[in-house]
Amino acid sequence: MNFKKLYVWIVLFPLLVTACGGSKATPELPGPDVPEKPGTGVNPWDANRGKEVHPSGTGWTSTTIAEGIVYYTFDGKESVSGAQQRIFVTDVDLSKNLYEFKLAYYSGRSTASNVFATKNAIACINGGYERGSIVIWIDGTHYYTMPDNTIGSTGVPNWKSEACVFMDNKSDVRIEFCGKGMSITQQRTYYMSLYNTEKTALSSAPMLIDDYEPVGETFVNLHPKQSSNSEDPYTHQSTNTHPRTALAKTEFNHLLMVVVDGRRPNVSRGMSAKELTGFLVKNFNPQYAINLDGGGSSTMCVQGQGDPQTHVVNYPTDSDVTQGVPDHSGERSVPTFFYVVKK
Repeated sequence: MNFKKLYVWIVLFPLLVTACGGSKATPELPGPDVPEKPGTGVNPWDANRGKEVHPSGTGWTSTTIAEGIVYYTFDGKESVSGAQQRIFVTDVDLSKNLYEFKLAYYSGRSTASNVFATKNAIACINGGYERGSIVIWIDGTHYYTMPDNTIGSTGVPNWKSEACVFMDNKSDVRIEFCGKGMSITQQRTYYMSLYNTEKTALSSAPMLIDDYEPVGETFVNLHPKQSSNSEDPYTHQSTNTHPRTALAKTEFNHLLMVVVDGRRPNVSRGMSAKELTGFLVKNFNPQYAINLDGGGSSTMCVQGQGDPQTHVVNYPTDSDVTQGVPDHSGERSVPTFFYVVKK
């Protein structure tokens, strides 16, 4: 039984009422309004259970980095978005019990390549949004619990903590849609209730895949455009395509670290939340997935790949473009990172 979800319904339900949500083929996604099959109580997304999917075909390459770690790249016209894309995925088989997955926080900010080097990591990606909007806990130290009701000084209500990555800084990683349908205050109260039970956590949004259901495809339907501000959730996740960073986990205990390049037409356009969701379902079939901070922050380092000095594999958008050719420089300094190390 999932006691966190039980807590939400038993303890917070009254508040909710008064406050107002590869190699093997994967079934084509049903439309967002498909209900349970009449009279069966069967969720249509259950068709994806038990299917282990790995990407292959035109545009895909794969490299074994170490036992249980495979690095995938895609470069070409991607079928879900219908656009030219460059995509980087590090697949870590946690069932091998060879690796630890960790969260790092830097009050003065850092870069993925610095974390990669100083932590002796095998792979590293950037993590969460701005600190005032999210939960950042590491080994029982509660650095932030979404203190701000708005995103910075924009006036846009904080929407960036509807889901969370919970972990033990070893091999246990869970991605949960724990803030679904809650107000900002309810989310904050819920996270605070976990202070004694969850030691390491990073919240983010949107949730992309929740127990196979591709909820990221309908995120913007629940967030109609309210303003022209770039932090408006509709604009942020739908009308603008961006570089993306995501974390996903399969039924078979594979952890996927994902970066999509963007903002370079005819090279890599970038994706919306809906497109990223569909891409993950088609090529990896994860059971859970969460969108992390993207844009200029999106960076991945992989051992022995990419730039020979930094091991940055993607092409951050803050880099200097010489003669129209992007490079691996231009990492943005951010506060949080996920990384993998050998046990």
